[in-house]
Amino acid sequence: MSRRALQIIAAVAALLVLSTTFAACGDSGASQEELDQARTEGAEQASQQAKIDDIEKQLKSLRKNKNGRSNSAPPPSTSGSPSSSGGNTSCGGSLSVGPSTTCGFAANVQANYYSEIGSGSGSVYSHSPTTGQYYTMYCTAGSPHVCTGGNNASVYFP
Repeated sequence: MSRRALQIIAAVAALLVLSTTFAACGDSGASQEELDQARTEGAEQASQQAKIDDIEKQLKSLRKNKNGRSNSAPPPSTSGSPSSSGGNTSCGGSLSVGPSTTCGFAANVQANYYSEIGSGSGSVYSHSPTTGQYYTMYCTAGSPHVCTGGNNASVYFP
């Protein structure tokens, strides 16, 4: 949780403590309606801050990968024509895709995996040259890596 969200939650909690203190002293303090409104506003601000934090994370990933693949990623082999077997399409080498995925997107997912995660499981935010959009893909640990997400996309590599 971000520092801003924690500050908002702390402010709402302080407001509740103050209202309870005033009520105990005979002063009604803030009305229940005002307290409910403060809680609602605090929750909305915390939600907005969480969205901002997520967007900033995505922006950082985009900036990191703005020039294409990272030099630390092994180059995917995409020479030759794609061939299909077992429902998956080979993009050359050990890179393959499921029926709703292009080889260009798969190459970006693989490069992002190696540059951002390296090993193990996790999510990457990758660009599709076909749609021009970015998609979140979750990749598994082990071999082969299986990355799924986006619009029914699936990518497989060692």
